[in-house]
Amino acid sequence: MAKKRRKAKPKAKHWTFLGIAAAISLLVIIVTYGYIDRKVELRLSIAQQSVLSGIYSRSLSVVEGDKISTPILRQALLERKYTESPEKIDNPGEFQQNGEELHFITRSFPSPLGGLIKPSEIIFDGSSGKIENKSAPQKKSFTLEPLLISPLGAGEQRVSRQKRLSEIPEHLRNAFLAIEDQRFYSHSGIDLYGIGRAFLKNLAALSWVQGGSTITQQLAKNILFTSKRSLSRKILEIFAAFSLERRLSKDQIFEMYLNEVYFGQFGSIAVHGVGEAAITFFGKKVEDLTLSESALLAGLVRAPSYYSPRKHLKRALERRDLVLDSMQEAGFANEADINNAKTFKINILKNIPFQRKAPHFAATLRSDLSNEMDIDNAIASGIAVYTGLDSRMQDCAENAVTSGVEQIEKNYPGLKKKKKPVEAALVAIEPFTGLVKAWAGGRDYGENQFDHVYQALRQVGSTIKPFLYLTALDSTLNDYKIATPLSILSDEPMRFKLVTKQIWIPENYDKQFRGDVTLRYALENSLNMPALYVAERVGIPAVARTVQSFHLADQVPKVPALALGALDTTLFRLTAAYAALANGGRYVAPRLFSSATDSDGNVLSQRKMQEEVLASEDAVFVLTNILQGVIKEGTAKSAARLGYTGHAAGKTGTSNEARDAWFEGFTPDLAVGVWVGFDDNTPIGLTGGVAALPIWVNFKKCIEGFNEELQFLKPPGVVFVDIDQNTQDIATEYSEASAVIKEAFVKGTEPIRAEGPQEQEMGTEETSEGVKTSDEEAPFWEGWFN
Repeated sequence: MAKKRRKAKPKAKHWTFLGIAAAISLLVIIVTYGYIDRKVELRLSIAQQSVLSGIYSRSLSVVEGDKISTPILRQALLERKYTESPEKIDNPGEFQQNGEELHFITRSFPSPLGGLIKPSEIIFDGSSGKIENKSAPQKKSFTLEPLLISPLGAGEQRVSRQKRLSEIPEHLRNAFLAIEDQRFYSHSGIDLYGIGRAFLKNLAALSWVQGGSTITQQLAKNILFTSKRSLSRKILEIFAAFSLERRLSKDQIFEMYLNEVYFGQFGSIAVHGVGEAAITFFGKKVEDLTLSESALLAGLVRAPSYYSPRKHLKRALERRDLVLDSMQEAGFANEADINNAKTFKINILKNIPFQRKAPHFAATLRSDLSNEMDIDNAIASGIAVYTGLDSRMQDCAENAVTSGVEQIEKNYPGLKKKKKPVEAALVAIEPFTGLVKAWAGGRDYGENQFDHVYQALRQVGSTIKPFLYLTALDSTLNDYKIATPLSILSDEPMRFKLVTKQIWIPENYDKQFRGDVTLRYALENSLNMPALYVAERVGIPAVARTVQSFHLADQVPKVPALALGALDTTLFRLTAAYAALANGGRYVAPRLFSSATDSDGNVLSQRKMQEEVLASEDAVFVLTNILQGVIKEGTAKSAARLGYTGHAAGKTGTSNEARDAWFEGFTPDLAVGVWVGFDDNTPIGLTGGVAALPIWVNFKKCIEGFNEELQFLKPPGVVFVDIDQNTQDIATEYSEASAVIKEAFVKGTEPIRAEGPQEQEMGTEETSEGVKTSDEEAPFWEGWFN
């Protein structure tokens, strides 16, 4: 009888299955840990490198003879955290001052074009402007590293202030330990006792009421993961916590946690770190926080929105008291101190005082970068974005806008009763590079993140007139004939028949008519009727071509109202167009940044200069000379009373129904534009000379200590002629000295005789209705509106 085959024991199969499962699980754990460990290593390397992921200002380059004083250079060194040494200086980042003389060693830093800028030992004499470069005697210059304008965080706009653990008060550190992780200094990243305690409490409440995460796990979550809760993320946090504990000391972990911990979202701004939280909620340095304030901050991190002291003060105070009780139980404070802290009156700031520079610019730049790269991956790789921003100019821009709108509301209190607050913006562009040097997108980024420099499409009003008159002054831009500053224009009523059969009767801002006026007078005083007259003569299509070529808009309507500013554009595009005037008719495409590099100095992106010649430099110089008259004699003449004594050219602008107030002013080295208005398009009721010009002046006065205005240089194709303003002819020995001015002309268009007024009229006939047209039988406007 054959023996029955023996069946395999179920127990053996079971152990085999368990062994395979265990091996697979171990492999998964090893691979997962390796992956997480690598992420931790990368994140820590970025945190420890000298160049953090962020937006950087232009480096400060000084050449012998530049306009920079010893106090300003000292401030620039201190801004870059140079330390003053009482003894001999030996290391980069140290300096000494002896009267007007500064002796310092610059730091090395990555070049925006790749590579490394080496340190230099410098002796600077502020009294003479002389520079001695001991590291390279042949060089009479030096360069200081760029300043971090704004840190870049993955997926958010964040503000933070890095603090060393020694700078953080002991009672604030203890508050966090008491409420978040009392066993922090004794566990290895995971606290099984804490996890068990939290599990039981959550089970009893049938909801998530308490977490068991250690401070190390919370740090891992803050620097590596999103805030979304899931079992898989918790497991990854554990791996990351072990990795952090392996790589860092407890104090290093705690310091990093206190600088990374999240305190809430305010608009699009995320507040991280105790340093920023102290300023945000109390307006204090973290070193000055009381025990009560420290306990309140420690209590916030569990649920920043739920316990927000601005929205839910009662909840926040109850949570603070819980933290204080925990501190007493843990032995971090005695009963008397706890009781005093519970009765301490907490004063929460109503307004959020974000101090990050150029927040609107940073948000716009981040969006721009996102169009060409994975910005979050670039940030993780340590991206440094080098811009043209000047840190000192940026401070001046933000202060000018903030104080400017406050002054407007003070002078015109009725504006504060409107639904929306008055807004303003300022942008400064370097004409010959196109780089932005200052950018204030609004009065308060914490309250309004809308960027009025880049996003707001507004009607330009009379700021369009220089491009209209340039068309007439430049023979290459129109087919009619070249005008001059002495050309006689008609300031008389005109009527336009619209396609709707309605009649449009434009008028000057003051509702007055002056008869015949010169082109200079018309532009300096921003008269509307002469502008329409010029548009008729050179042709609206020619004006539209000029406006479009200066990139004011992609599509420009070919209608007479264009001559008065019936065009929507942004402050950014308008200022870039004026920068082209400052650059002699050469338009350099505006650039938000010059280059972006990774942590190894490799160039990730580069914005090179793009230049195009749009107009004759001779005609642009003549136009600029007239626009200088706008500030000296015309609609912006109050600039002198406000304190501006320079030689800039500029133009005021006021849109239809005074909804927008503009001022654009420029010198060869800087074009600065200002806009003022309401977001909901409510009329502000103020002209550009009243609302926008004072902001421009305050900005220019602020930068004059470190920014030397360049002079406009006359090109060879321009001549100056002495003109008698009483006769509008060449001055003679009989002319009154006070009436004689030097007038600019494109060579070949200057007056050549002195008999009677030099009326270079552009040709008119008067119709039976008193309307000036070029052809009585076929009015010039009919073809444009039918």
